[in-house]
Parts: sequence; C-alpha cells; structure tokens
Amino acid sequence: MSRFSELMQKGQRKVNYRQRQGRLLMTLADEQHKAIARLIQQWLDDSADEHAASSANKKRHR
Repeated sequence: MSRFSELMQKGQRKVNYRQRQGRLLMTLADEQHKAIARLIQQWLDDSADEHAASSANKKRHR
C-alpha cells in the first residue's frame, strides 16, 4: 500500500468517515464545480460581448 493510501485511511479514521458521507461530499463538490464552470462561462461570454461592442464602436469612429 502506498504512503498516500495509508495517510488517507488514517485521516478517514480520525473524522469517522462513512461511505454515505463520502458520496454526499462528492455530490456537493460536483455541484460546486458545475456552478463555478457556469460562472466562468458567463464571464467569458460577457467579456466576448464587451469586446465585440468595443470593436464595433471603434469602427464607427473611424
């Protein structure tokens, strides 16, 4: 068994880890990742829209 696996098992004993708790934590973490990805996508979309509007304004002033 690797040293990392040993550390993980030791840590699980300390926090009284249960498989059900682990599944819940993984579900919550997955939801957080999805929310973060949606937020980043929104920022990118907003940034692209601002860039397109900025480019259009520059062309009008020429």
